[in-house]
Amino acid sequence: MPLNLVARKSLRDNEEHLNKAHEEIKNALNGEEWIIEFDWDAIFDKVDEHIKKQLGETFYKNLCPNISKCIVNAAKDELTKESIINANTAKKIVLIVNEDAKNSAYWKYEFNNGQLNLLFKKGCCNLSDAGNFQLYKVIPSEGAYTLPTRLNLKKNQERFQVAFERIKAVTNRDWSFDEASMEAVYPTGFETDSQREQFGDTFAQILEYIAQNIEKRCKDDMTLESFNEVTANGRISFRHNPKQTTGYWSWTFSNGDVVVSFKSICNVSENANFDFIKVLPVPGVFSLAARLNMKENQEKFDTAFERIKETTKVDWSYEQESIEQVYPTLEDRNKERVGEIFADVFKYAADNIQKRCKDDTTLEAFVEATSNAKIVLRQNPKASGYWVWSFEGGNLIITFKSICNVSDNANFDFIKVLPVPGVFSLAAKINLKENQEKFNTAFERIKEATKVDWSYDEQSLEQVYPTLEERNKERIGDLFSEIIRYVADNIVKRCKDDMILESFLEATSNAKIVFRHNAKANGYWNWSFENNDLVITFKSICNVSDNANFDFIKVLPSPGVLTLASRINLKENQEKINESFEKIKEVLGNDWTYEESSLEQVYPKLEEHNKPRVGDVFAEIIRYISQNIVKRCKDDDMVKEGFVEATSNCKIIFQHVEKQNTYWVWKFDNGNLIVSFKSICNTSDNANFNFETLL
Repeated sequence: MPLNLVARKSLRDNEEHLNKAHEEIKNALNGEEWIIEFDWDAIFDKVDEHIKKQLGETFYKNLCPNISKCIVNAAKDELTKESIINANTAKKIVLIVNEDAKNSAYWKYEFNNGQLNLLFKKGCCNLSDAGNFQLYKVIPSEGAYTLPTRLNLKKNQERFQVAFERIKAVTNRDWSFDEASMEAVYPTGFETDSQREQFGDTFAQILEYIAQNIEKRCKDDMTLESFNEVTANGRISFRHNPKQTTGYWSWTFSNGDVVVSFKSICNVSENANFDFIKVLPVPGVFSLAARLNMKENQEKFDTAFERIKETTKVDWSYEQESIEQVYPTLEDRNKERVGEIFADVFKYAADNIQKRCKDDTTLEAFVEATSNAKIVLRQNPKASGYWVWSFEGGNLIITFKSICNVSDNANFDFIKVLPVPGVFSLAAKINLKENQEKFNTAFERIKEATKVDWSYDEQSLEQVYPTLEERNKERIGDLFSEIIRYVADNIVKRCKDDMILESFLEATSNAKIVFRHNAKANGYWNWSFENNDLVITFKSICNVSDNANFDFIKVLPSPGVLTLASRINLKENQEKINESFEKIKEVLGNDWTYEESSLEQVYPKLEEHNKPRVGDVFAEIIRYISQNIVKRCKDDDMVKEGFVEATSNCKIIFQHVEKQNTYWVWKFDNGNLIVSFKSICNTSDNANFNFETLL
């Protein structure tokens, strides 16, 4: 339908504004001639009535300047201008009424099939929106990026260059982005328009953090060397991994690139602190983090080995290969601390060596066992403790179960495992040495009693050593110094008696104590006298104080039939015997005695429990005999005369007659009183035996 007169007149009167807009657009687009196209047949009937009355004023005078303003503003940027020209091949801007009920914009540009359309609501409100519309957001763009993204990348180009220059200053190599990787993460990592419009800002910030990280960590020459080796391309690639579990940002090194992967665009500052040293591939067993940690702790290693040298007078080191062998067994958290951990181990080892090698015996054995002056490390999950020391092939072997309680190395009693020549362990030898003064004191006390220098037979101690329980082997000096102290107590106590001392000296002319072990012995401790030595036999190391009370008198060899115990017992009862004979003398007037040879003859017939009591037993018998004689001879002169006549020798002779009818029988033979017994029982019978009938 043709426009009415009012509308046509309005358009004619304002046509200059349309022409001016065309000219402005042409100038902005480097001479490209565009037209603003109005399909009045389609537009007129759809606009509001008040618009129909001022069609020229609305569309030509007021709208066209805003259209040209939008194009001119957009074309100020060369990239945007180029994109506008390429996108609008129709070279026209077509006005279309937007009849979409869901539309909320008064004015909206969009490109469709090489044509720029301007959609508007029929009310034609807010015409300035057409001038302020951000056209670059709807301009189609070639490639993966939208035009806003391309513009944002362009805007940040200088920041990229500055950051790359910073990395170059460190690595002496030109750097760049892997652009294909950036395009690959663009669709999935930057899903919103806002994120895409800030694509360049985001990567500029990421790159600045990356540069900061590289500057910080590559100050170390070892890190820089390793970094340059694995980044030969001088290129940073990106990966988007929504399922990444190691954090929002993670670095790896692949095919000469630094590969930065992210879970989402969040916490980009993590790139400034990501410890890429932990993942930087390096030749050999150790990671770069481990190598750096070893390097950082080298001074501590040197200090520890210097302390060991002060003690041993030998230069020490550790076996590098052994650390490489145990390294894979470490937990990941400990691998990067390998230098710190083993610096502690060596420090504690030095503490231990200095402490224990103050003893010359220990030092001598230690130096001899570690002729290589080298610490070798081993890992054994079945080890008996967290840390165990041993000595093999001239090396100190330190074996660990796991990296735990490293301070155990300061206290591990390596003396127990330090190899030494001979039977004794070093711990045993040291313990003997520590107790030498106690041995000397004990032997000095024996010397005071015997007037002879004493010692123990070292060979016998070596022979019993293997039979000791493990806990007692290292205490051998404590144990046997205590044993000898109790032995000295016993000898000093019992040898106060001259007879005992004399017999003891005769039986121990070597003045030496010999030790023996007999698991089947009757008691825990037994003494015997063999080959002029005092032989002390033990069943087990228990009740050592028994040696202070063992009655060695019972086993001390003595000349004649009687044992020393018997002889001593006789001696102890001599006064009682003399008193009994004195009472007989008072009545009869004669000195009496007993025939010692007869006592020696009956002695073997005595029960064992009576032999050491022979003095007690026969002193009692003679007392009863004395009572009987006194009783019967005191008041009867005839009995007295007959008794004196029958016992002209004034001597008692003892006999053992196993088959006699009674326990005790008297008779008179050849001037002697014969007292015979069946067994030592009812000794008081002698006080009542009626000898008168025999006179």
